[in-house]
Amino acid sequence: MQTSWVQYFQQNSERLWKKDFPIWNLVLVVLTICFNLFSNGLFCVFVPWAMVIQVICLINIVTFTWLENTRFWQLNALICGISACVFFYWIMFLEEWLFFFPVPIWFLFLLIWRNLVHPVRKHIRAWYFMGITICVIASILFTILFSAAAKKVQHEEYDTSNPMTERILGMHFLYHTRACFFDGWRPPLHDPAMVIGMRLIGDKDPLEGMTLESRVALYHKIYPSRPVIARCACTIGSGYFDDILWKSIDFHPMKVYKQVSVYENYAVEWNNGRLSEQDFPIFFIDNTWNRIVVNMKEGSDTIVSDYAGSHFIEVSLVEFDGQQMYRLTCIDSISKQFLEIFVLQNGVQIITEPFDAKGSRYCKYWIAEKSINQMEAVEIFYPEIDIRDTVKLYRRE
Repeated sequence: MQTSWVQYFQQNSERLWKKDFPIWNLVLVVLTICFNLFSNGLFCVFVPWAMVIQVICLINIVTFTWLENTRFWQLNALICGISACVFFYWIMFLEEWLFFFPVPIWFLFLLIWRNLVHPVRKHIRAWYFMGITICVIASILFTILFSAAAKKVQHEEYDTSNPMTERILGMHFLYHTRACFFDGWRPPLHDPAMVIGMRLIGDKDPLEGMTLESRVALYHKIYPSRPVIARCACTIGSGYFDDILWKSIDFHPMKVYKQVSVYENYAVEWNNGRLSEQDFPIFFIDNTWNRIVVNMKEGSDTIVSDYAGSHFIEVSLVEFDGQQMYRLTCIDSISKQFLEIFVLQNGVQIITEPFDAKGSRYCKYWIAEKSINQMEAVEIFYPEIDIRDTVKLYRRE
């Protein structure tokens, strides 16, 4: 007579439950952790409260058959109920990826069989359901908190006393929301409370449509003391740390209030007229190929670009580190190198050494935020081409 799987489990083999399954489960737990840490992990790093629960549940799936006949059987059954909910959450979160990672189905099957279908003690079911009940109550609480925070966020109200507000504002760059290798930047942090709350109110992102850059700026505005990047390289090749915005996170574009393009080989009077229309206190008195002379109105000193082969391409009124100043940008048409002269309100001139414009006259760049009066060098970042340059500054008093 052939023995089916059901009959095989009903025999309650001591060797199977006390030795084989714990060993198999331990191997699966180790492989799961390694897969999560050393590949494009599905969960990445759980937030602290969830990490504690995950560790307890993973230990439980290895040891629960050893503890069911000890004096700790009630606590063991309670944790088995919680573990069953955790592994059910894994299944829900994995979605279509479950086909490639069926481990939680196996874990859930063992817990259901041993605690509901064929428990070794009479009252194990009651304690097992108590663990499930705790998880259901927690899920309802998560949903209430998420819903309340989501409604306020959508009205641009940010209740910092509600922990879900921080989670919502950190979506897609700190916290991922589903089993996707690239959720935004493939964010490294996983908070099941946020995911459960989001799923149970309809799987809607309260900030849907907002760009990642805007999300980072909003998060930093509401939580200025919190980091906007999680220092955890838990996925290999995910692109998280290589993303261009993280490389420029310490860089801030100058605020440009006014700017006028200056055209080479155009009459000095024509360029001066365009500057005058924008009320710039600057005018050209010479526009030869090798030497450019500009006078500031109201008695300021003459500004001279001694960079051979250069010509001005732009005059701007900018603000940098709270200081308003004029910025005159020169370019060498052959080498495509920039040279910039900053004129502070007190008349002090600061000039950079030439730096590479990377072949693009219109390449946008960001300058490291630090007082220009304190700088010996300027670090420049080109977001479009993912390049940094460090340029020395020279002062002309």
